[in-house]
Amino acid sequence: MTTTTHLRTMFGVKLSRLRDARRLSQTALAQRARLSVSYLAEIEAGKKYPRTEKMLALAEALGVGYDELVSSQVDAEFAPLKGFLDSPVLQSFPFERFGLPREQLVHLLARSPHEVAALLRTVNDVARQYNIGVEHFLHAALRSYQELTGNYYPDLEAAAAALSAEIAGHGGPSTSLATRLERWIEANLHLTVDEKTLSRPSPLGGLRSVRVDPGGRLLLNPKLGPSQRAFTLAREAAFHRLALTPRSPVSPPDANGSFDQVLNDFKASYVAGAIVLPRAALVADLKRWFKQARWHPGDLLALMDKYQVTAETLLYRLSELAPGEFGLKVHFLKFRSVEGTFRLEKQLNLSNLPVPPGHGGGEHYCRRWLTTRLLTDLAVRHHRHPRKGPPPAPEIGVQISRFPDDVSEYFCLGLAFLAPIGPPDPVSLTIGFRIDDQFRRTVRFAADRTVPRALISSTCERCPLDAEACHDRVAPPTMVELARTREEQRRALAAILRPDQPT
Repeated sequence: MTTTTHLRTMFGVKLSRLRDARRLSQTALAQRARLSVSYLAEIEAGKKYPRTEKMLALAEALGVGYDELVSSQVDAEFAPLKGFLDSPVLQSFPFERFGLPREQLVHLLARSPHEVAALLRTVNDVARQYNIGVEHFLHAALRSYQELTGNYYPDLEAAAAALSAEIAGHGGPSTSLATRLERWIEANLHLTVDEKTLSRPSPLGGLRSVRVDPGGRLLLNPKLGPSQRAFTLAREAAFHRLALTPRSPVSPPDANGSFDQVLNDFKASYVAGAIVLPRAALVADLKRWFKQARWHPGDLLALMDKYQVTAETLLYRLSELAPGEFGLKVHFLKFRSVEGTFRLEKQLNLSNLPVPPGHGGGEHYCRRWLTTRLLTDLAVRHHRHPRKGPPPAPEIGVQISRFPDDVSEYFCLGLAFLAPIGPPDPVSLTIGFRIDDQFRRTVRFAADRTVPRALISSTCERCPLDAEACHDRVAPPTMVELARTREEQRRALAAILRPDQPT
């Protein structure tokens, strides 16, 4: 929030509170100050800041001194509100995109400043405890945006198709997509592709690309495979063709800017995915795949081989097309295992999956999830059969999952492999489909009886299954036991205080 906007907002709140304290309506105050009601409403909403003569009229109408009215000092009760206006969260979070303009938010909070102080302190304490920064809020906002819009965007699909047609003219049938993209970028962006800088030992070694302006260079990591290279170049082409600014200069993108930057980075990646995995061709292949009566892991590998893409590119693209083209409810999870600790790195949830809270609260993800099971299986195989040279083949799995307290079931498929760039940590990717009538009609192998089933929980600490029912537990059910103890206390207390009432 700029200084000017901040000043208008705080003045509007102050004026509104002074008016309310004197039990004046906007109409009454406007008449006393000889202003229009609409103009006064805009002042209180933080949209306008009155000139000196109008400020004098307002001060006289309210019975306060001019200096008191225009003072930038705020009462102690409004100090938390001022701190909130100064906070990076307010300045970065896209409240308007969720139907709540900043002015309305501020006035809602200003109605109860003492309660606001407690709320803001609580949010701040929780953020510190869980190490939540502005980037977490921005990514959470992006996920909410994707989930509200179904993660399928016809305008971006059309832009990708048009850009693909242009790129196709920069080579023949035998020319790789990455080469055509590089030629298009050199011709249209006048960028020089540099694959030497990121090959040197550097803290930037885990990045895929860096856009260097001025200088007209695009630094590419030489460790990128052909499909990763094509995706990264396609992303750069999308930034240019869609004129997306602001943007992150690096890939994977950082989130240290605004929500507009995070959203633009997402749009460029969406278009890049649609270039390397064209909608029409992939939808046709998915229809043929979904008609198969049995699940075969080779079908997934065949799609990756046909389009020469990574597992993440394919599965995430599937999370875009499955809702938009097939009406399926999906979720996508990306986990990484770091020194035996499972971390949730990326998620999209259109299937109402109870995504586990995990290590944000020091808890342990359920080891029966397909994604954690694949990570465990990969680690065991890699430990038993260490090998040099090419990385081991990925672990591929499928599973129908259900929670103990929910009748909903989820058809999940995924892969686990060693990260190709940066530390070779085990990474797992899972796409899941909520099993409903639409899924059963669309996907024939949903009825494959050879697909294993698993009763899962969110985390071990929240799992109600006893030791006999679950042999995969890595931590005691502390949250379940705590809830049980509290319920027993509630019943015992009710028996003492209300002996005639059933508990």
